[in-house]
Amino acid sequence: MIVKSEHKSDFFQMNNKAIQGTSLSWAAKGLLAYLLSLPEKWELHLRYLFCQSLDGRKPTEAAMKELIDAGHVVKEQGENKRRTTRYTVYEDPALCPKRTQKTAAFVSKKNTIFVSETDTY
Repeated sequence: MIVKSEHKSDFFQMNNKAIQGTSLSWAAKGLLAYLLSLPEKWELHLRYLFCQSLDGRKPTEAAMKELIDAGHVVKEQGENKRRTTRYTVYEDPALCPKRTQKTAAFVSKKNTIFVSETDTY
């Protein structure tokens, strides 16, 4: 039995295909749901993500890598000294443009969330 509450605010919707499929681990599904719950154009630092669960750095990085490999996330490494990294998160990998087209990866489309990260190491 699943008990759900009525939502009038502070909720988001997600396609069942992304969360109920068997191609992602539970950790990656949870991270994808979290990322898609963020507002559009949210600027995200990976260090922020590490602090948003009990998992910490390594499991979060592993889940992010899984999402990148599955096509839910496109990562673009900056070329400046600060090593700026930008991520674009896709609810449906089919909406993801070719990963080799850097400029297209940052065009906001329906059912996508733009997430960017700037970290210095």
